[in-house]
Amino acid sequence: MKPRKPRSKLASFWNFDPDMVFLNHGSFGACPTEVKRYRACLLDRLEKQPVDFIQREYMPRITGILEKLENFTGASPGSIVLVTNATTGINTVLSNISIKPGDELITTGQEYFSSANILRTNASKYGAKYVEVPIENPVSSPDQVIDSILSRVTSRTILVLIDHISSPTGMIFPVKEIVRRLDQLGIDVLVDGAHGPGMIPLNLEELGAAYYTGNCHKWMCAPKTAALLYVRPDKQKNFRPAVMSHIASEFDIEMSDFQIEFFWNGTIDPTPRMSVPFAIDFMESLHPDGWAGIMNENHEKAVRAERLICERMGIEPFCPESMIGSMAAVSLPWKPLSNLLPPEGLDPLQNWLLREKQIEIPVTFTSIPQGRFLRLSAQLYNSDAEFEYLCRSLAEAPVNLL
Repeated sequence: MKPRKPRSKLASFWNFDPDMVFLNHGSFGACPTEVKRYRACLLDRLEKQPVDFIQREYMPRITGILEKLENFTGASPGSIVLVTNATTGINTVLSNISIKPGDELITTGQEYFSSANILRTNASKYGAKYVEVPIENPVSSPDQVIDSILSRVTSRTILVLIDHISSPTGMIFPVKEIVRRLDQLGIDVLVDGAHGPGMIPLNLEELGAAYYTGNCHKWMCAPKTAALLYVRPDKQKNFRPAVMSHIASEFDIEMSDFQIEFFWNGTIDPTPRMSVPFAIDFMESLHPDGWAGIMNENHEKAVRAERLICERMGIEPFCPESMIGSMAAVSLPWKPLSNLLPPEGLDPLQNWLLREKQIEIPVTFTSIPQGRFLRLSAQLYNSDAEFEYLCRSLAEAPVNLL
């Protein structure tokens, strides 16, 4: 059966398979056609004259790209650098933190697997203790999350790694209050903001976290391999890239020493990061209220979809609507996670929905406590009709898959 469900009018700005219902913007994003064209033109110029392009076009643009991101995220000047993705950002932060035997590194059971792995690996490497805090399901309020994390903090805690928006459930963490409470205890916070930029309003200077990393390719809809790393000004001294190339004293340019050492770390394809300012402006043009309108519309769409699924399936929402951005999740009965690589390792329900109903939507997991979720994403190209079709499809799914 080919669904051909009505998409949003704005779906014409993307070039999805017309027979697919794409409800998984959260995993890898989706780049609008115009942004792809812009990047393709840059790539063509790069390969026509690589030296001229990199030295005379890309390098002079770096300052402007950083300023655009600082304005977009509310970061203080000189506090943002470009990295490949949020995973790289987290690795970079941990490579700059002094960890001693007996120290404690805390995260939650909602943390994305790769970020938790980085923290766990570094704790093991230096003889520190890795602490994973369970966030019980369902979440009743932001205070439940705050209290769960603070209850595990001790005098040995040196760093807390938390999501801004949970990857498995889409829940927005009360980051500002967590940062405030931990700062009073002298404990730094590293925020995994993989989904933050473009989904919710950001003011990183006001947020106050020591470190924040976020992707541009997800909700900002820029090309893949463009991401940002924010380091609070008081943490920038001797903060170094994970891949070292130039040192600050080699250049006299209008960037902070921190930014200088990140601006050239070996040859890359610079066109994704060069496309970020265009992506910001293009997406803003798609809504009469700009980015504020995009964020609000996507939030309202995600809330309506969650309500609909919960009502049809007779289940409770994972968290309050006030803690939802552009993603939401509903709980499914627990089934063990496969260790196989995709596609074999994907949850059978996820595979069935794509194969039989042409719906791309992820089934996600948490280990502490054990949880299994159907996670939906709402972007401008999605329509309420697509979520209605998802509900009808779930009603037809084999019982053993639910």
